[in-house]
Amino acid sequence: MAQLSTTYLGIPVRNPLVVSSSNLTAHKDNIRKAAEAGAGAIVLKSLFEEQIRKDLAAIPAEQLEANPEAQAMMNALASHWGSADYLQLVKDAVSAAGPVPVIASINCIHDDLWLDFAEQLESAGAKALELNIAPFPQSPKVSAKDLEDLVVSIVRNVSVRTRLPLAVKLSPYFTNPFAIVERLAGAGARAVVLFNRLYRFDFDLKKRAIVSGPAKSGTQEYHESLRWIANLYGVAACELVGGTGIHSAETALKFIAAGAQTVQLCSAINAGGWAVLGSIRDEMSSMLDELGYASVDAFRGSLSRRTHPQNEQYERLQYLKAIDPR
Repeated sequence: MAQLSTTYLGIPVRNPLVVSSSNLTAHKDNIRKAAEAGAGAIVLKSLFEEQIRKDLAAIPAEQLEANPEAQAMMNALASHWGSADYLQLVKDAVSAAGPVPVIASINCIHDDLWLDFAEQLESAGAKALELNIAPFPQSPKVSAKDLEDLVVSIVRNVSVRTRLPLAVKLSPYFTNPFAIVERLAGAGARAVVLFNRLYRFDFDLKKRAIVSGPAKSGTQEYHESLRWIANLYGVAACELVGGTGIHSAETALKFIAAGAQTVQLCSAINAGGWAVLGSIRDEMSSMLDELGYASVDAFRGSLSRRTHPQNEQYERLQYLKAIDPR
């Protein structure tokens, strides 16, 4: 059987199947199930910046007024207010996962809140840290460069405060993924996850209300992530991770062929249960055997742009020709 063991963020993993951050990874019992089912690594549910800021808002006003630098005090307290439960989750998850690496995750939109907290995650036993960064442009005055600078600033500031290897989960809406990935690698990111499946926005017309769109990915949502990993492999100075729409061994191997170091699964597990991990793992090994590859590492990048530099289909965004119904 083909070997699936590899590394991610410099950490040995038994296979490239990473359980992504979600409600599935919010409890120690599920962490144990993920490890027993065959996960290569597990990313814990994100702690959201809004959670900590909400807790900060509950600090008695007199405590802030007593300090002439109230905002500085709030920032100093931020890593302790709202974080205790999450740090306990990290400790419990590390115990439940056994040898399977546990990766902490924080969802952040500012660069002033997470610095001390990153150090605490390391002490709690996390093997790595995934930064889930998705700032929203709130006015025409915010330029694309402003948003990129903010993302890079967060990564740089966290990277200098922790020894944990950093992965950055990116949204698909950057003008030039080549440029932002290069900047993130320079700021300290060891890996970039392409792409973050953002909250789907929708309306309920009868209720005149905002509602969530489909929360789970479909089997046809992987194509843009696949395109960019295939183009970035061999160019980016960091590892690439496939995310969104990975529901089968075939799709997982497509990402490996494009150049992905690992792939992240969530909706597939929601749909099929934890047994999906073992099924995809075993089928990946069998498919590699059929393709004539001894290991997942040997297969990586075999269909990347680097191996087919003259093929314009890797970068074409329009149809090569109109579809002929005849």
